[in-house]
Amino acid sequence: MQLQSSRSAVSAHDALVVGNPLSGVAVVLNRNARAVTRKMVQRLEKLHPSQHLFLSESFEHSRQIATQLAEGPFHTVLFGGGDGTFVCCLNDLREACQRAGRPLPRVGVLPMGTGNAIGYYQGIPTTLRGIHAQLERAKTVLSPTRELPLLRVNGRLSPFAGTGLDSQILEDYGATTRALDAMGLGRLIGSPLRYALAVALRSVPRFVMRKLPEVEVVNVGGPAYAIGLDGKPDDTPLPKGTVLYRGRCTLAGAATVPCYGFGVRIFPFADVRTDKFHLRCTDAGAGETLAHLPAVLRGDYRSPSLHDFLCDAVELRVSQPVPMESGGDLIPQRSELLRIDLAETPVRLLSPE
Repeated sequence: MQLQSSRSAVSAHDALVVGNPLSGVAVVLNRNARAVTRKMVQRLEKLHPSQHLFLSESFEHSRQIATQLAEGPFHTVLFGGGDGTFVCCLNDLREACQRAGRPLPRVGVLPMGTGNAIGYYQGIPTTLRGIHAQLERAKTVLSPTRELPLLRVNGRLSPFAGTGLDSQILEDYGATTRALDAMGLGRLIGSPLRYALAVALRSVPRFVMRKLPEVEVVNVGGPAYAIGLDGKPDDTPLPKGTVLYRGRCTLAGAATVPCYGFGVRIFPFADVRTDKFHLRCTDAGAGETLAHLPAVLRGDYRSPSLHDFLCDAVELRVSQPVPMESGGDLIPQRSELLRIDLAETPVRLLSPE
């Protein structure tokens, strides 16, 4: 969630609030998200004059808005932005509700960011019509809701996390953005093109030319289960303490939703069981990945270089400090260790089905 840090405290009253205070639906928009433009905000105001609409400008502001929501009469809160927005606002709201002694309300997404993994997973179009339909669903407490399991990473909820090429791309995206801003080109180049430049100029050359780090992944929870090349879980439980994978790391990650950003199905077994997440480790090289790219993107590719498991708690131990990510945002400092657990309680997610 690319919220800008504010040097001075932002009053919660600076949030834009529209409509009837008795409305049961609140909408929180990340002002820095790709699609949250002034024109989009004006359209939302016209579509739903009875909504509570909050524009968040910083991490501090997000926490202040969460406190307001936890004390308000809201049965549903929608987060408008990308996956980082969802993760940041959800965790802020959960903590605020815990302080207020209230249950977490139903949540939902308005896919207005760059990757929009949750939006793709639910099949919510990124068009204004898709956003309008999601807002209409939110108004009815009887609208379909699904229980979405989430990961717990460093004490925070997230739909996916890990290390490897994905987190390296995020780090390279940040470096590319800073370079473009320094050249005065930041306003002219949008997020998708920045990602393309980061991948082409930084991530792929690094991936091809440099030696991959070594990773060891250990089961630290209940029984884990390997998934075979046929896509079926093995019946043999792998107990706590089992080394699930040891070797070079192109990607080592976990998820409770099949999609990464842009609808790429990196974790096709993420929703096989609600009491386990999908762990995927691979040492596939650039040649193998590019040769089978369509199947990789669809989640159909099977190979001995892909090691898939169903788990509820693992530790990733890497041979050197590497970038790691959670929910589409970099974890602040490079690290050699990452623990991923399945969160105890799923969230109630507004569903189009």
